[in-house]
Amino acid sequence: MNVIAQGGMMMWPLILLSIPALAILLERWIFFISHPFPVKDANALTPPDTPGVFAPFFDALFSEGSVSTKEKKTTMAAKALLFSFNRSLDFLSTIATVAPLLGLLGTVVGMVQAFSKLAGSQAGMDIGLLADGIWHALLTTAAGLVIAIPVLLAHQWFCAKVRQIAFEMECYANRILES
Repeated sequence: MNVIAQGGMMMWPLILLSIPALAILLERWIFFISHPFPVKDANALTPPDTPGVFAPFFDALFSEGSVSTKEKKTTMAAKALLFSFNRSLDFLSTIATVAPLLGLLGTVVGMVQAFSKLAGSQAGMDIGLLADGIWHALLTTAAGLVIAIPVLLAHQWFCAKVRQIAFEMECYANRILES
């Protein structure tokens, strides 16, 4: 709590951003780990035994009708599925962008305060006062980066998982529809 108080008022928005970021990171990680694409062999021509969240995709792919009809149904089911896999990823991207900016804003506000105190001091140039003010101001930049870096890395990993699943669904659907 001492570091938060020393970082100034901009530490509170950073803390408020970190809470949903952590919740989303955990929820999406559990979601992606527990929902891999159920078909490991793109050459398989049968539906998987346990499609889970992929059930609408496989239902559409193995539905009755012409290839064109199945392709349209499968495409719509895949888009809906990928939309659910992308849930909250935009918010993570926003947090990864905003957190360092809030940190920099906190640093600028802290620097203004430090120089203001220095300008108002009767003793003249006090390097200790200036250094203390700069140190406190830089805490918000550090906090913003501590939030942004893991959020950005997780966001990139989640996006890569979505691309991988989209590729696996497309390969499998093409194999089934072409047979």
